[in-house]
Amino acid sequence: MAPAAVSSSAAALGTVGAVLTHIVLITAADDATDEQVEAMVDGLRSLPAQIDEIGSYDVGRDLGLAPGNATVAIQATFASPADLQTYVDHPAHQKVVTELIRPVAASVSRAQVAAV
Repeated sequence: MAPAAVSSSAAALGTVGAVLTHIVLITAADDATDEQVEAMVDGLRSLPAQIDEIGSYDVGRDLGLAPGNATVAIQATFASPADLQTYVDHPAHQKVVTELIRPVAASVSRAQVAAV
């Protein structure tokens, strides 16, 4: 889950007030149980209390309003690419990924964007 090396597009983060927004969409496998998905959401929601570099952190299950949507969405903000990398590498995050996401996920999509 490591983001690519900082590119020239990350230069926008040097702007005063800019933050890095990290967006993740997780689609659960067809055989994933509600209990497994809830455990994944609970595990993700526990991370802000454990990782100081997280600015804001929203996690939620899809409402089921349209077919084909991802199962879980995460929107997090970080002050810098280094803070995002600290989050990605943090043992608490790695535990959630290894124990709660990988066994359940059919797919995971990520994007990082700069927003002021």
